[in-house]
Amino acid sequence: MENEKVLIKRIQKHGDKKAADELITVYYKEIYAFVYRQVGQMQLSMDLTQDIFISMLRSIDLYVPKKGAFKTWLYRIASNKVVDYFRSGSYKNLSLITDIEECEFFLSDGENMETQAENRALVQKVMYHLSLYDFEIQQIMRLKFFSEKTFREIAEILSMSENTVKTKYYKALKNLRKDVEADEY
Repeated sequence: MENEKVLIKRIQKHGDKKAADELITVYYKEIYAFVYRQVGQMQLSMDLTQDIFISMLRSIDLYVPKKGAFKTWLYRIASNKVVDYFRSGSYKNLSLITDIEECEFFLSDGENMETQAENRALVQKVMYHLSLYDFEIQQIMRLKFFSEKTFREIAEILSMSENTVKTKYYKALKNLRKDVEADEY
């Protein structure tokens, strides 16, 4: 693969499709995994991932390397798309029942179906409550939970101080726990 910076310049200056394909190939699996961990459905994850890369290509002229790493910029787009999806309310219409391929993906050795169903229900409760939080908090929580980014990486992606990210994260985590526990009763 060519250097990422070279690929980006080729796309920006010449609209080079081959360079765009190479750049997407580099990041596709990572961005797809980030989305899938949040929505839990393969087809929906593929659709959202496609939207993310379309947005990336449409706005790549706005990317300025001096302002931060391309990967950081791409995660910002991905995070925004996922938050937009959950804001839309479309996820409320999703069924708990998934197709056989997805069930196989979720099944892990030693876990019975009941435990898996409970875990999935808990994740859905967390996702529901998280969707009620403001945009900035959702971004922080999603990047931490589903992409396992460090506080420093999240701060860079969201252009805020690391201490601010930590403060907001721990406060939101405390509130999220209360919200989910209140749902149990």
